[in-house]
Amino acid sequence: MKIAESVKAEARAWWVKLDGGSDDPELLAEFQRWLAADAAHREAYRRLQQLWSDLAEVESRLVPASADMPLQPREPVSAKVRQRVRLPLALAASVALYWLSPLSLGLRADFHTGFGEVRDIALSDGSSVHLNGNSALQVQFGNGQRSLTLLRGEALFEVSPDPARPFRVQAGDGVITALGTAFNVRLDGGRVVVGVTEHSVALELQRDGRPQRGVLLEGQQAAFAAEQGIGPVQAVDKLAASAWRRGKLVFEDRPLGEVVAELNRYHRGLLLVGDSALAERRVSGVFATGQPLAVLAALESALHIRSTRLGDYLILLHR
Repeated sequence: MKIAESVKAEARAWWVKLDGGSDDPELLAEFQRWLAADAAHREAYRRLQQLWSDLAEVESRLVPASADMPLQPREPVSAKVRQRVRLPLALAASVALYWLSPLSLGLRADFHTGFGEVRDIALSDGSSVHLNGNSALQVQFGNGQRSLTLLRGEALFEVSPDPARPFRVQAGDGVITALGTAFNVRLDGGRVVVGVTEHSVALELQRDGRPQRGVLLEGQQAAFAAEQGIGPVQAVDKLAASAWRRGKLVFEDRPLGEVVAELNRYHRGLLLVGDSALAERRVSGVFATGQPLAVLAALESALHIRSTRLGDYLILLHR
């Protein structure tokens, strides 16, 4: 049965809502009505359940190597593949030495998290920040301002109102100003993605010396970067946008390169994609943040791709 992408997205949204065993009778009744409304709904949800079963099976077969456990030889890699990945691996090894060092970032950050760590921060004004894994935040309060800079990673901001002191978050080349309560900010390389979970925010970006402005309302999301400006406004599921706080990653038709970048937030090592064409392959699914290598193995199987590894600390995906 061919299932529409919109139905798959609805199934993933229900998976996020029901994860953790909700006992809300109204929510459960609504879910049952959704299932009964169309056979495609039931099939989409069944396939999502199967994905989780497959992921758990893959994860159970991953045995971490230890000092007293000899490594098993891997399947030989062809000379053509070796030639293709040798230079990226050498380059990645150099990049990894710098990327994995927290020293320069640690000197600037007031708060930071390690791989797979989520930290809840209570600010002096009564606001809260929920900092995702491998993230860093700088905070400057005083002199009539509340200024924060997301240096790396992702954060969900819950803002306490104070008309005399606007709450502003610098991320990449733009500034997000809270006009209400809660919003999520994620740094993806040079791109910034902002999703609003309560009320609204204002965006401002300097592009070619001119300010570009926009407003996002509750349930909306947009990305911006200096080169492209502020992108189109899209609808975003509020539960899915903050699913990382509950240990879940929700991807809807996202490029593999973005998915791998997100997995890097939870893996104590460096995951890379071998070429730009492969990085554009589309991925949809709901995954657990605590199983980055299991997710990677599932992606290899589903997309029919391979990996070359230096242990579990440097992994290159390639065709």
